[in-house]
Amino acid sequence: MLAAIGAVVAWGLKAVAIGFAGGLDKSPLESPLFGVGLVAIVVALASLGVAVAGNRPLAVKVIAGVVGVLIGVALSALASYVAAAVIPESAGWVQEEAGLWFSALLALGATGYWHLQRARTAPVAESPAH
Repeated sequence: MLAAIGAVVAWGLKAVAIGFAGGLDKSPLESPLFGVGLVAIVVALASLGVAVAGNRPLAVKVIAGVVGVLIGVALSALASYVAAAVIPESAGWVQEEAGLWFSALLALGATGYWHLQRARTAPVAESPAH
C-alpha cells in the first residue's frame, strides 16, 4: 500500500514540476521523480501479487509477483490508451502524463481494495484471559 501511495505522490510531484517548468523536459526533477514513481509502482504490483499468493510456496509467490507486475504493465498500457482517448490533444503535456496518473491511481485502488478485503476476512484476535 505504501509503495502505491509513493507512486501517486512521485508522479503527482512530477506533474507539479513539469507545470512549474512550463512543459515536458524542462524540469531537472522530472526524470528522478519518474524513476521513483516507477520503482514504487513495480514494488506495489509485485507486492500485491505476492500478497494474493498468500501462504503458498516461495516459487508460487515469486511467480505471482512477476505476474502482478505483468498485469500492471498491461493495465498501465490500457490506462495510457484511455487517457489519450479521453483527454484532448489541446491539453498538451497533461495528455502524455495522464497515463502515469491513471496507472498509479489504479495501483493504489487495487492495493487498497486488497487490504480492505483482507482486513474484513482476517480473524479477530482474542485477548488473553486474566
